[in-house]
Amino acid sequence: MTPILKRHLLLMLNEIAQGFAWVSMVPSRKAGIALALLTFIDPSAGCIGLLGAISAWYAGQAAGADKGERPVCVFNGLLIGLFLAHVWVVGSSVIILAILGGIFAGWLTVALGRLSWTLIKLPILSLPFVIVAMLTSAAGSSFSTLQFNPYSAPPELLGTQVDKFLSAIGNLYFIPNPFVGLFILAVILAFSRYYLLLAVIGYSAALLFLKQLGAAPEHMATSAWDSNAILAALLVGGLFATPSFLTAALAVLAAVMAAWLALALGRIIDVAHLVPFSSPFVIATWFVLYAAVRNNRISSSFNLSSPDAPERSYERTQISLARVGSPSSVPLALPFMGVWTVSQGFSGQHTHRGPWKHALDFIVMKAGKSFSNKGNRLDDFYCYNLPALSPAYGQVWRIVNDVPDNTPGTVNVAANWGNFVIIRLYNGQFALIAHLKPGSICVLPGAWVKPGDLIGHCGNSGRSPQPHIHMHLQASDEVGSPTIPFHLSSVLMSTQGEEAHYELAVVPNESATLVSALEGDIRPFYLFAGRGIRYTVARNEHLRADWSIHCEVDEQGKLNLVSSTGGRCIAESTWSVFACYDRDDVADPYLDFWLLSCGYTPVSYQVEHWQDRYTPARLLPRSVAKWMSVLVWPWAAAAHSSYQRHWDASAQAWKQTARHQQKLTGIVIETEAFIAPQLGCTYLTAQSAQDHYTFQATSTFQRADIGVPGWETPLYVSTSIGKHA
Repeated sequence: MTPILKRHLLLMLNEIAQGFAWVSMVPSRKAGIALALLTFIDPSAGCIGLLGAISAWYAGQAAGADKGERPVCVFNGLLIGLFLAHVWVVGSSVIILAILGGIFAGWLTVALGRLSWTLIKLPILSLPFVIVAMLTSAAGSSFSTLQFNPYSAPPELLGTQVDKFLSAIGNLYFIPNPFVGLFILAVILAFSRYYLLLAVIGYSAALLFLKQLGAAPEHMATSAWDSNAILAALLVGGLFATPSFLTAALAVLAAVMAAWLALALGRIIDVAHLVPFSSPFVIATWFVLYAAVRNNRISSSFNLSSPDAPERSYERTQISLARVGSPSSVPLALPFMGVWTVSQGFSGQHTHRGPWKHALDFIVMKAGKSFSNKGNRLDDFYCYNLPALSPAYGQVWRIVNDVPDNTPGTVNVAANWGNFVIIRLYNGQFALIAHLKPGSICVLPGAWVKPGDLIGHCGNSGRSPQPHIHMHLQASDEVGSPTIPFHLSSVLMSTQGEEAHYELAVVPNESATLVSALEGDIRPFYLFAGRGIRYTVARNEHLRADWSIHCEVDEQGKLNLVSSTGGRCIAESTWSVFACYDRDDVADPYLDFWLLSCGYTPVSYQVEHWQDRYTPARLLPRSVAKWMSVLVWPWAAAAHSSYQRHWDASAQAWKQTARHQQKLTGIVIETEAFIAPQLGCTYLTAQSAQDHYTFQATSTFQRADIGVPGWETPLYVSTSIGKHA
């Protein structure tokens, strides 16, 4: 077998296994292998299903399907084959129909899939199977060579409603058998515990709904409402969603809608002697997802482009929230220098109400007052005429610079926002800084700004009884547009006289005192495509490996840290933080140690200590810790990390120490990293039980690419680092 043919067969088998798993909404190749073997309980049915899957795979290849589309082609072709073997006795006619039906399903998957994604931004799901299955059923009565399979009642397992539930799961593969359903459920459970919960509540809600309305038992028996309800619940609440009460409620809604549609469509198309197949599931899922992803308040709970296990989606979301901020909220820097106080927060009692509730007002206070003397002159106010800064990267879109300041205690409602600067952000949203001093705005429309750039000075123009800076975010460039959520990034905050503490992402309350955590050159890795760092790794002072990490750009345009052994995670580097999340499943304990040490690093030199309350247990190099994340909900098994940092003058690097503890097991991992300016993490140690690991950077390198020559530069790190570590 030639290498090319071998790679071709391995690719096909891998994607066929994924297609088998997609039938039960499990994105796992290993699960697909187990479920593929399951279909061979009836060898002839298994062969016809596989034939349909292979035909659909090649059809997808011919239609130009990519690696994300081909498993979906397999999924639809497989269902065609299993359906044919379920309805008719396997013979030459069924084999021909499986090949033709698989090809048609593969082509439809590519054509309709791209059309549905372009028009409504939703996946095609099993609609190609529905179309081909209905056409095949309609034409089947014209083929004299086809012979129907005799009906055989499924065996009893418990003889209760549980049997019907399990049979509905088995029917996903056209094997309505409770024993088969139990096996499929075990595979699903091994993949996700939350999936089992969704399947049970989706089925139970749909059953209660139909019984409450008095649905006829004979209609329920022939409509496959139960399988459609289970699929809808798994997809809406699990595969495409982050677990929450909201997404679980939407999963229940989708399940009930799918069951209702199954009965309704079943009655409508019964006149054509057809069944709705999985069309109720597709329609219900589309309706719920279409509404959900277009609602700005809940769209961040769904990720249609990267389906995954709900536990993994939850982990990714929580780490992203902790290290980057809410995906539905935009990070902004403070629009000033020095220490200021929030005089009015979100939903404030004065003007931050209704459509304008997402806004912040800032003043300067000393000894509990915002002014000196009597406060009857503008110059009496501590914040008056202080610099106002850009809160984000963007382009100056619009300014007003000629509204007079008010005398203290009066307002100008005719020019409500006074003098202001509107900045268009990278995402098409607009930040507004208002109530500035007349004539002080020093930027013009079209200018590009970054966080910290001077744009004007604090004033008292517009609806402003005392000098202050107003900041909000809005969706359009029209002054006074409704505001949208945002948060402050990388600040030192204190409330009620408490010691200032670091907050990466925060929406401060009224009276909170804030100061920017100024950016410094404290980055454990510099994210440039192809750039990397090479280390020697020792375990208990015995050299174990040469290991490296480098940066790649993935298919979605995100920067990834990739290790020399294949481990990978997403990395982001902003003005406020270097953060890593979404670690994949490739085993690499060295990458785990590196992420524990450096994966959450504020870049401000003012930050000396910080916390991470959601360190994934998968990163801890102890099998007990990892198993706890499998046996319990992953958010209950997460570790708590405490970081401290100071400048080590002798090593000429930032010394960053951390303690990571999993409360469920008491496991503690201690790490220490040295981060050198312009170089990154040049030395780190990790202590796990009796094992002590040491990473010494030996070189930085650039991977060669088209037009980019490769290079490698040795690092000569001060030996004092090792002495101080």
